[in-house]
Amino acid sequence: MMRATVKKRLPTYLGLLYVVFVWGLNTVLVKIAVSHVNALAFTALRFSTMAPLALLWVRLSGARLNFERRDWLLLLASGACGFGIYQYFWVIGLAHTTAFASALLGSSTPIFTMLYLVALGWERVRSTRWIGAGIALLGIAVFEGAFAGHVTFRIGDALTMLAAMTFAGFNVISARLAPRYHPVALLAATLLIGTAMILPAGIPALFADPPTLWPPVVWEVFAFAVVFPIVLTYPVWSTGIARIGAARVALFSFLVPIVSGALSIPMLHARFQAHQLLGAAISLIGLAVATLLGHLSVTEAWAQRAGDIEH
Repeated sequence: MMRATVKKRLPTYLGLLYVVFVWGLNTVLVKIAVSHVNALAFTALRFSTMAPLALLWVRLSGARLNFERRDWLLLLASGACGFGIYQYFWVIGLAHTTAFASALLGSSTPIFTMLYLVALGWERVRSTRWIGAGIALLGIAVFEGAFAGHVTFRIGDALTMLAAMTFAGFNVISARLAPRYHPVALLAATLLIGTAMILPAGIPALFADPPTLWPPVVWEVFAFAVVFPIVLTYPVWSTGIARIGAARVALFSFLVPIVSGALSIPMLHARFQAHQLLGAAISLIGLAVATLLGHLSVTEAWAQRAGDIEH
């Protein structure tokens, strides 16, 4: 039974691992780009390019941009949480912190996702997932130097945490929208909404930092960032949410720091202190606890044990 379930879910898990790798690589590449150009200018041009590509994909896939009136507010919120507001926090935060810190702090999304799900009463979260989330938070505290005598929490770190909280909203809302709509149509609609939110600040930034002056390395990053991190990953992410639930899918984001951290060494010549590596490792342990033992309940386990003793 368990083997059949794993085999059935394997394509979903592989797809989510692909998403994690692309997002981890994208964090490093965009960090390179925003070290050369204005972060909002880069983001505005990127989304202005992605929007028509998403519409083209809708046409080629045969999907339709027809959404029920009852879902319009959810769709608007999804666009804001997944793209619009999220990108403001994420890209400005990335410009003011390291790629590794951005990825690690961004991996706190599952914690906020579970909080939202429980608060809304949409999913039941087992106690072992809460324990895993707590371990992951402890890891973040260690990473930031809370126990090393020199806390290094930067403004970029704070913005990245806000981005994680915002994207958690996208995870939760997608859990409601994904089962009812084609993933490509959902991507295009929310991306268009997000783009409309980015342009008011992005257009002035483009005038202040015109793309004609951007160096070649930025354009190389731009080409990757336009195609892969959203257009070729969000449908996979949304499909995963529809198949195995928002809480379980959100836990995969814990793997992004591994990719970003590993790639930032050769690509950004990054160096990590011992407490940063320890903190990242603790967060991964939290991921393992939440993922591998997430189907268990500590309360139920103790109740079962007490029952066995009584009998």
